[in-house]
Amino acid sequence: MEPTHHAAFPVTQWTEVVRACQQDDGTRRQRAVAALCQEYWYPLYAFARRAGRTRPDAEDLTQGFFCHVLERNLVASADRELGRLRTFLLSIFKRYMSDVDDKARALKRGGGQQAVSLDAQDAEQRYLCEPADSETPETLYQRAWALAVLQGAMIALRTAETANGNDRQFELLVPHLSPDSEADAASYAGAAQALQTTVENVRQLVSRLRKRYRLCLRQHIAATLHEPTEEQIDLEVTALKTALRR
Repeated sequence: MEPTHHAAFPVTQWTEVVRACQQDDGTRRQRAVAALCQEYWYPLYAFARRAGRTRPDAEDLTQGFFCHVLERNLVASADRELGRLRTFLLSIFKRYMSDVDDKARALKRGGGQQAVSLDAQDAEQRYLCEPADSETPETLYQRAWALAVLQGAMIALRTAETANGNDRQFELLVPHLSPDSEADAASYAGAAQALQTTVENVRQLVSRLRKRYRLCLRQHIAATLHEPTEEQIDLEVTALKTALRR
């Protein structure tokens, strides 16, 4: 169940980011954009690479894009109807790509001033591990988002369980969190023995852990929406499942 893919998207409170960028405090605004840059640069880099850009071009585009966002303070004017952070960033990144030619792209890297330090070698290695098929830049971007949300929810769940003193129990039960995992007595026997309890009790513990994981997942999705509603979160859950099926 637990994804091994790098967390490529943040669990950022979109509303708070917008508010920070609407303030006159330049330092706070720069920190907000730097956080976006640190968390979102790989998916945008992968998008550019899948769109046919070379490695150096993708690096320049991604770095330059966040400098552009900061200089123009584009987040402050984010359309409130465009409530999904991932959608907003991809939309303006595509416009940025179309507006920047090769020469301007190198200059837009920020004149030597980087919005954040990027590990370009790691980015390219991660990109080369992506499926080498006909997947479009958009579907690759969406899948990266989905995997990262799953991973972020898992990290939050592990943190909460550890804080409650259940770290050993969590590690024993986490292999059973996937709905596709074996649910028969034999599959729970090892955990039951290690925890010195019954198979039925392990089954109940797994059921409760799955519920907490689903809650973490919804909380992480909500954090990337502007003023989220339950209906909007439901739609994002559906989008996540769709992205993972591609």
